[in-house]
Amino acid sequence: MEKILITGATGNVGLATLKYLGEKNLPGVELLAAVRDEERAHHDIGAGNCHFIPFEFDEPSTYAAALDGVTKILLVRPHQLSDVSKYIYPFLDEAARRGVKQIVFLSVIGAERNKLLPHYKIENYLLNLGISYTFVRPCFFMQNLTTIHRREILENNKVYIPAGNTPVNYIDVRDVAEVMGRVLTEPGHENMTYEITGSQTMTYYELVGILSSVLDREIRYPRPSTLMFMRQKIREKKPLAFVKVMSLLYSGARNGKMNVVTEDFKRLTGRDPIDFKTFANAYKHKWIKQEKK
Repeated sequence: MEKILITGATGNVGLATLKYLGEKNLPGVELLAAVRDEERAHHDIGAGNCHFIPFEFDEPSTYAAALDGVTKILLVRPHQLSDVSKYIYPFLDEAARRGVKQIVFLSVIGAERNKLLPHYKIENYLLNLGISYTFVRPCFFMQNLTTIHRREILENNKVYIPAGNTPVNYIDVRDVAEVMGRVLTEPGHENMTYEITGSQTMTYYELVGILSSVLDREIRYPRPSTLMFMRQKIREKKPLAFVKVMSLLYSGARNGKMNVVTEDFKRLTGRDPIDFKTFANAYKHKWIKQEKK
């Protein structure tokens, strides 16, 4: 019996991974959804094929129950927790003490080269923890445009990202979830690193061109500087730690670190990743104002 703990269970990747594995209904696999608010989780996730367990990285008292009997973990760092030595390392130490066999970590492309990123610190800690690891390093999520950047597209018809004019790569979270599901339940992924991307790179001018076509209205890319982006997000009351990490990631994109296409996704799944236009058509309702009844 494999007992798999999914952290970040109500977030983009955690939720999509739960859905992917729940639909597979694999024999001998028990899914645990680590959640902060069980009532909200029932609403967001539904009953499904998983059990809910109260858990918070910043509450060590929740570790023991969440890790009881767990053999594998999908580790998703909450974006608001940038001090990983305080909030993530103690959880990883407890997982090691309790005999967890494998930790699959949601990292990001280029993490191994950027010492300022929390992902870099977590990867290095896992390398020395004595547990089998799998690093999954995706490029930007397409779903960022339906969550973090949804409001600016919906209300202001613009994509406000400080990435310059360098091509970047986006991948659909549903594709990330399939990779996560496979490396958690299939053999042979221990101590491996996968960089997963979409099949194409594009500038943000090209990206907004696709959005404009799909939505039948003009979506602009103002090409803000990093400072302008940070000021805007702070005005929007976004947590400062989150703003700093996002700025670092977009600075990396501006410097070409997201201008990459790999074959890891196809090797792992046997199919091509979802392309951006297909994603935009599937989620177009997210950027269309609903008339009040």
